[in-house]
Order: sequence, then structure tokens, then C-alpha cells
Amino acid sequence: MSTKNSGILLVNKEAGYTSRKVGNMLSRQLGIKKVGHLGTLDPFATGLLIFAVNEGTKVLPFLEDDEKTYVATLKLGLLTSTLDPDGEIILEEEVKPFCNAALIKALEKFSGTIKQTPPPTSAIRIDGKRAYKYAHAGQEVLMPEREVTVHNLRIVEYIHPFLVIEAVVSKGTYIRTLGQDIAKVLGTNATTVKLVRTKQGDYSVNNAKLLSEVKLDDLVPLSKALYRFPIYRVNDQDVVKVKNGRPLKLGGNAEFIQIHNERGILQAIYRKKGDNYIPVRGFNL
Repeated sequence: MSTKNSGILLVNKEAGYTSRKVGNMLSRQLGIKKVGHLGTLDPFATGLLIFAVNEGTKVLPFLEDDEKTYVATLKLGLLTSTLDPDGEIILEEEVKPFCNAALIKALEKFSGTIKQTPPPTSAIRIDGKRAYKYAHAGQEVLMPEREVTVHNLRIVEYIHPFLVIEAVVSKGTYIRTLGQDIAKVLGTNATTVKLVRTKQGDYSVNNAKLLSEVKLDDLVPLSKALYRFPIYRVNDQDVVKVKNGRPLKLGGNAEFIQIHNERGILQAIYRKKGDNYIPVRGFNL
């Protein structure tokens, strides 16, 4: 396996496909079997979807906690079974327009750390099984409440009954649930009829390509994907220690570091423990 076919790819996902389906299509398109993605997008959602190929799949756990930015279009007065346009309509009613002050006040209630109950059609696991599989089988399950963080929330546009918001959120935040919770404060319901992920960590949809346009030349090298981790170059003798999973005594205080050989090729990610650094993940590049 060579360095050039391991890394991450930025895909601008189109509507109508599951994240897994896009991954399967990408695998066939590039002729690569090992493909993983970071942060699932619902079929109706579009925007940035990060994929990793080959050894790149090993870096995904180090990127999954990055905050995400979404632009969501909420239709006020509409409630569907899934809180998105793919569900059955439960209720649709006319709602009087809201003043800007009322909208801002409602959004302010969802700033910072909040509690949220994921929708029954989410991909979280309940007793080892995806929640949406229970929902599709007509089985009701108790969805566990969780804490998430809304770093920033603002109104982009309001043309009644459509409210467009931008949300910068932590991992695990469901935007369609956030939209419904905002609507409840306003005394109504809301369905997220359009959802675009515009950023994840330091990556933007502006730098992503449609699936049909993606090539292996677009791979972001693993070292660049892990740029937040300082690079330590070690000699061939220490590379042998790294390959054998041995700790290293290195200066510095960073929690995680990249270990490169003298030719600048990533060998492993190490984590600080006491006076030493210990291996967390090795790479075969």
C-alpha cells in the first residue's frame, strides 16, 4: 500500500443517497475496497461528507469530535414522522408570521450545552440495533436524552413559513430535532425540509467535489489531515521501536503527536503518558 492511495477525500454529497451508498459508489469509482466516512448525513441532506480510504480510515477517530456547521431550512407549521421531507405528514397548519425579536429569543434558548432527544429514525444504537430499524418495523423504543453543544446559532433568512438557520454544533447533534425544539418554543412545529453541512472541523464544502468528480489525486495526505498534532521525525533505530509498539521519550507537552521517519513518512500517532509517549495508532505507509 503506497502513501498516494491513503488519505481523506472531501465529497459534496447530493440528495437522495445514504452516506453508506455514497461510500460504496466511491469505492467502485476509485477501485478501492477500504472506505470509511465521518459523520453520517441523512439521505435528504447535502453538503460536506468526509471519506477516508485505506490507511486513512485509521485517522477518523481523531477527527470525529470536530464541530460541524449546518444551514437548515425549517418549514414552520409542518410536522412529519421523521422531522424531514422523507417522512409522513402528521400535521400541517397555517402559522402567523413571527417578528424578528421572537425568533431571536427562541434561538437564544438553544445556545451552549443543551439536552436533546434524537429522533426515532436516527442511526444511534439501541440494544445493539439502529434506532431507525425499530422505527421502520413499526416498533416504538425509548430514545435516550443526550447532551450536545450548540456553539453558534443564527438566522440566515426568514420568508414565512420558511426559517433558514445556521448552526455550529458538536458531534451527535440532530439538526432536525433542534429545528422542532425551536418551533415548540414558538408554539408550533417545524420540519427540516433542506439541510446542508457546510463545514466540519477545518474542512469546507467549498473545497469538496461532487462524487462524480472525485479522483485519487484529490486525496488529502494523512499528515495534513492530522496537522494539529506536532510532527516528530525519528531515526531508523527509533522507527523499529515504533513498529514494535515501544514507548518513546521525547520532549514536548502536546497530548498527541505524529511520528515520522527521516523521509517524512507518517509511522504512528503517539500520546503523552507521564514522561513518555506511547503508541496509539500505527500506519503501514
